[in-house]
Amino acid sequence: MGLIKAIGEAIGAVGGGLSTTANAAWVDYFESGDMSGGILMKRGDKIVGPKSKNTKGDQNMITSGSGIDVQENQCMLLVENGRIVEFCAEPGRYTFDNSLAPSYISGNNKGLMALAATLGQQILAGGQRTNTERVYYINLGEVQGFKWGSGNISFQHVEKDLATNQPVWQCSTTLQGNGVYSIHVTDPVKFYQVLGAAVAGADGDGTVDGNDIDAQIKTEVIAAIRQAIGGLSQLKIPYTDIASHEAELTESVNQILSNSWGAERGMEIFKLAIGMMDADADSKDKISKYQETKGFTDPSMLAAYMGMGQTEAMKAAGANANGAMQGFAGLGMMGNMAGAGGANLASMMQMGQQQAAPVQQASPAPASQAAPVPQQAASAAWTCACGTTNTGKFCMECGAPKPAPAVYKCSKCGWTPEDPANPPKFCPNCGDPMNGEDVVK
Repeated sequence: MGLIKAIGEAIGAVGGGLSTTANAAWVDYFESGDMSGGILMKRGDKIVGPKSKNTKGDQNMITSGSGIDVQENQCMLLVENGRIVEFCAEPGRYTFDNSLAPSYISGNNKGLMALAATLGQQILAGGQRTNTERVYYINLGEVQGFKWGSGNISFQHVEKDLATNQPVWQCSTTLQGNGVYSIHVTDPVKFYQVLGAAVAGADGDGTVDGNDIDAQIKTEVIAAIRQAIGGLSQLKIPYTDIASHEAELTESVNQILSNSWGAERGMEIFKLAIGMMDADADSKDKISKYQETKGFTDPSMLAAYMGMGQTEAMKAAGANANGAMQGFAGLGMMGNMAGAGGANLASMMQMGQQQAAPVQQASPAPASQAAPVPQQAASAAWTCACGTTNTGKFCMECGAPKPAPAVYKCSKCGWTPEDPANPPKFCPNCGDPMNGEDVVK
């Protein structure tokens, strides 16, 4: 038995049973029919014309002269009494001739090429066949529609320096993701033997589709995806970059499944896509706190924070009910409170005050006097009991005199500070707290 390609050009085969033919006319032929919708394997459909004289052929018998169609991304298997005796993975229409030696046309499929050498030594040409023979088609194309959901995945999230792109911090995170994947058959004979033979012996259509294997393979795929995503930690990337590494993820999943899928079932993952990949609330909170802390330790980010803070402070000073000058004086006090460790901050804020002064004043003072103006105005301003802010000796609203500054004298030992209006918190002579009891006027 053998296959003759209808185009009249000989095709090499292990069994050597192919020869040329021209103007072939088939009394009947076999084709795969529709293999969409996730179909991985199905029995061939026998097409018989109205004028066919092939009275010997039936669904379980292929006679000489029968045509066999093979489409792109298909492998045709001729199964006799449950055993594969011919196969063809090269597209075209062939004529079956049972007087020829078996033809094994691999179509450059590695699994088929390896099998052809073995089968060529076991099967010899025979006469008219009387055994059960059936045609099956294996879909070698991409079969889509498989979904996955990961559950919890442990992943080492890495933060990188924006300037050098080098890792600077990492933490353990818990991720959850979902997406889709597709598969394809890489070894049609192995696939038939493991997954197809169970349905091929029945009188039905011998169909195997994605729904038949989804429950089993999904569990294995999810386990492999979880392992592969964890392995991406070696790339030292943030979890938000995982979706951009789908190619590496697909390759890694196939490596993990190489034995249980490739070697044992003759199939592998064709494409794996990530629909969503996100960290849980605790992981996000951990990352957020680090990023906020880094903002006050990274000089470039600190400058940005201070710039934003300075802008908001100047806005608040301009809206101060007691006057813009008093608000700017408050900015100066804040710089002083920073102490030696905040010298740079105070310097930057003072520069901001100098630049902002013309914006806040209708008639800008000369540059040499711009900096002292707010300080002088702030020191002269006082608020009357009636709520009016004044700069003179008497209230412009009610005429009340400007209150005299309080003068302090230690009520315990009589010590008087050099500046009676600004005493220390404790008397340096006796240690008595300086408070309202020490005010003498």
